[in-house]
This record gives sequence, C-alpha cells and structure tokens, in this order.
Amino acid sequence: MNVNEAAMQPPNPTDLQNWAHQIRELDGAYVVPSVHRGLVQECGVFDRDKSYCHDTVLWRGKPLMTLPKVLDLSAPKDVLEGTYLWGGVLHDHFGHFLVETLGRIWGYGEIPGKIDGVLFLRKRPYASSDGKAVRWHTAENPFLSRFQDQIFTHLGIKAPIGIVSALTEVTKLWVPGQGFGMSRMTTGTPKFRAFIKENFAQNISPEGPERLYISRSAFGARRGGIIGETVVEEQLKKSRYTIFHPQQEDVETQIARYKAAREIVAPDGSALHLLAMVARPDQKIAMIKRRSSSAAGGIENHLASFSGTRPLVIDAIGENWIRSDRKRVDRFSLATLDLPALGKQLADAGMATNKGWKETSEATQRRYLKDLEKSSKFTFRPQSKPAPDALPKGIVASCHGIQVPKSFATDPKWLVRKINNGRYEKEEIAGALHLVKSTDRVLECGAGIGIVGTTIAHNCKPQKVLSFEANPNLIPVIEATYKHNKVDHTISVTNGALLSGNDVPESVTFNVSKRFAFSSLDTPKRELSEQITVPAYDYAAVKADFAPTVLLMDIEGGELDFLEGADLSGINVVVMEFHPDVYGMDGMSRCKQLLRQSGLDPVPRKSSEFVWAAQRNN
Repeated sequence: MNVNEAAMQPPNPTDLQNWAHQIRELDGAYVVPSVHRGLVQECGVFDRDKSYCHDTVLWRGKPLMTLPKVLDLSAPKDVLEGTYLWGGVLHDHFGHFLVETLGRIWGYGEIPGKIDGVLFLRKRPYASSDGKAVRWHTAENPFLSRFQDQIFTHLGIKAPIGIVSALTEVTKLWVPGQGFGMSRMTTGTPKFRAFIKENFAQNISPEGPERLYISRSAFGARRGGIIGETVVEEQLKKSRYTIFHPQQEDVETQIARYKAAREIVAPDGSALHLLAMVARPDQKIAMIKRRSSSAAGGIENHLASFSGTRPLVIDAIGENWIRSDRKRVDRFSLATLDLPALGKQLADAGMATNKGWKETSEATQRRYLKDLEKSSKFTFRPQSKPAPDALPKGIVASCHGIQVPKSFATDPKWLVRKINNGRYEKEEIAGALHLVKSTDRVLECGAGIGIVGTTIAHNCKPQKVLSFEANPNLIPVIEATYKHNKVDHTISVTNGALLSGNDVPESVTFNVSKRFAFSSLDTPKRELSEQITVPAYDYAAVKADFAPTVLLMDIEGGELDFLEGADLSGINVVVMEFHPDVYGMDGMSRCKQLLRQSGLDPVPRKSSEFVWAAQRNN
C-alpha cells in the first residue's frame, strides 16, 4: 500500500508508519480550490496522473475534503514553476489556525533546497482580488491577519504564503502528512512537536509576572465563558495573579508572558493552544473547564504532549447555559462555577489561597447573566432545562431566539436544518447583531423569508425596520413570521424593488425562480420559473421619508447598480452580501470601493470577502 492509499485512513500520531509521519514529493500536481460552502469541501490536490491525493486532506475525526463531483483539470488558470510546500487549509479562527492550519508546517524543515512558497486553500470559497489563481501575501497586498503573519514569522517561515483561488498546476509539490490537528491528533506527531520546539518563538525572551490568569471576561458572552468570571479574577488577585487578556495583545507579548509565568490558571480556550507551544515541564498549569464538552480534553492532551507535564483540569461547573440560537452545549455556552470547589482544588495544588471562595447567590448569578445577555443580544437557558422535544404546531425551525412558521418556502429539509443550526444567512445576521442598536432605523433590501429582519427586530429592538421584497410569493411568508414572533409592531414589509439613481420607473421586471434564493432583477442563470412585473420604489424618496441609519442588503447581485446611484449619507451601518458570480470580481471590488468612498469601512472579524458589516468611520 502506498502513502496515498494509506491516507484514506485517519492520521495517527503514534503509529510511525502512518501517513501523518511521511512526506511525499509530487512531480507535477493540480491544486483545486472549493467552490461551495460547508464543513466538508470538494477540493484538494491531484497528481500528474490526475489521481486524487488523499494525503492532502484535512482530517477532523473525519475527512473534511473530498473528491470534487465535477472536475476538469485540462485548463489550469496558472502554472507555478518551482518547488512548493502543501500547507492545507488556512483558518482565520485563532485556535483552528494553530491546531489545523499549522498541521503540515513541520515539512518546511524537511525539504532539501529552496522552497518557493507554501500553498493553502481557504476554508470557504475564495476569489483573489486581483483575479489571479494564486494570491501571495506581501506587505503591499496582505491577506494574513496580524496573528497569522506573526506566527509564521516566529516559526521561521521565510517562503511566501499563497492562497490558491483557481485551478493551479504546480511543477513540484511536497506534501507533508497531517502532523497535528483536532481529535486524537492534538498530541501531534514526534516530528511536528520537534519542529515546534526547535523553531517556534526562539527569539522571544520571557517577560512578565510569575503568576498569570488568562481571562475570557473581556469577550463578554460573544464567545462563551464563565458567568461571573470577574469574581474568579478578584480571588486570584489575592494570590498575586496578574489578569491577562491575550486577545488585546500581540503574539510576541502573549508568548513572552507565557514563557515568564511559573503558574498559569485559565478557562479552556484557544489561548491555551498557544501556551502549549511554548510551555515548560516546570510550569504549573490549571485549566478550568468552562463547558461540558470534549474540547477541554483536546487542549489537555496538547498541553501534556508538548510541555511534558499534564495540566490540572478543574471541572467545577455548576450549570451549563446554552445560547438561544444553539441546540446543545458548545463553544458559545456559558457556565456557572462552584467557586468553593474551584478554590479548594487550586489550593490543594498549591496554586492559590483557599480563603474567600464563597458560593455565588442565585440572585447574583442572574444579574451577571442578565448583563451578559444584554451585551450579546442573545438569551441563555440552563442545560438542566431541556429544550422542547418538539416545536409548536406549525413551526418548522427556530434560531436566534425566533421561530419560523411552516410555509412552501421552508419545504426543503436542508433549509430547515440550516435554519435550526443557526447557519442561514449566518454572516449577515452576525454582523447586524453586532452593529444594530436600539436607536437605529433599519432599511432592509431583500427580506427573503423574513428571518434576518425578524432576528434583528427581536434581538436588537431598533426603533423601526422597513423591509422590501420583490418576490410577491414571499410576502405572506414574511408577514406570518413577523406576526408569530410578535415583532409586527416594529417591522413591516413592502412588495417591490428598491432602486437608486435618476428616473426610477414605476415598475420593473423581476425573475422569480423555483428556489426563492435565486430570484433576482438580474437575468437568472438557474431554475428560471417566470418573469413578472413588480412595483419599483425610489430609494431617495424612501430615505427622505423613513430616515434610515442602517442598511441591510441581500438582493442577489443588484447591489452594484444600487450602490452606483445611492446616497449613503446618514447611513451609519451597512450589512451587505456581494455576488461576484453576477458581476465578477471587478464588480465586487467596485461595491467595496463605493462603500469606502461613502465613509463605510468593514468591521474586522464581522466582515468576510463576500459579506461586509461596515460602519461609518467618523
């Protein structure tokens, strides 16, 4: 069995014959990026004989890359001459970047001769802004985040980092096995651990206090955490711990603090993956579980295998609190802690005093929880209070604290699953929840089936929401959703297309597709059902009458024409999905240029390539 055939089995960190420990040279390869969203992506690498290279796949308990169903390798957009290293999937999430993106970087130290670049794919479909098949990270044209760039630098990676966005042929590609990752791979292979130990952060000196508490309290409820974590902080201060918020510091500062500390206490989370990469066997590390899940086990194994000493794991969870848009305990959950039990375990380990760890009253816990809910615009329910076994009659899905009535639009089972999982229009909703305030007046273009508008009206409680939807078949669906969720006093929908510019007509042709999401003003490419005439409304007149401060827009490609003629003065927030499949990459760049020219800049971490949550920059 060759390496590629063996790679159809999971990577194994302890079996030295497993493909995770091997490195393979491909004389001629084709790199195929994904064109679809989803956990499992149709993408990967093919050799010169056009056989799928299973050893290039990212595993997370199961393979997250698979053979594309439709494939044509005959016309690569670009050919890369030289020698390249296969990097895998580039994640933007701090923890997943450390654990999964870096899983093959150990091969950098194994390849003889010069490496011309390290090639990655994005987790989601990606189109280069310059239209090229491979975009290289440079000072003039960067795409790596600050922490990504810093970590590659401190690993000693001098070769350029590239993102492949279109079919690319590579004359020579080295493929290291997946030496690190999630599930059983959190221990890392011996070669991966050795590479990190010998190369990572060698030029960063220890600097900081001897006792460190790595806090999550500054996140609020956005990313899960501990209810009343400030009480834990105050108690640890009595034992001379310094409270440290790593997300507020650069990577160099984080590493310097972790190297300097003799004793470290922290809730489980991504910060501990960076700690594990520089931890020493003489350090005392205590990890407080903040959720009842297997995630803490992976972090524990990472710390133990890389530092040589297993951390103290403290499970003092009194109750898990599940966010309203989630079905089970996960990384967004909150936890109340049994503080006396926490204090005793720390004291028994010689890491803190046992004095003053008093049980938090239910009234105080409710106050902490209320403050967190207010900051996150979500509610939380205790795990001990089960979610309803069945939704109310006539309701097919729930998400973000709202319920979705049954209709023809919710017939597809995949759509219902997506809504229930909180993934329907996930990026638009996240951006709006982050930016919309109770003082805002929201103008929504493209109401869809009403979920986005209802979510904003329910959670953000703006003064008013005025929605437009050109598909007349969806109006009853939208209004039923508003009414069921009791937000119809705040939000209303008008059937018609909102147009900008001069000489707006009284009506316009609209293309209605069988799947509502494909309906648009643009000539459709898929599933055309019929063309109809719908009323047209003048944006300038609506703006003058309604005085919106927020614009939400998802109109399947019509946004470019809209922005060309729209006056965005007075609009402080824009959440917009772009559709380069309609107007191309140049059109998407023009949309972004027009937003910036109007004084609206994308909010970091709430904006992606295809969805911007933009805020006025003054």
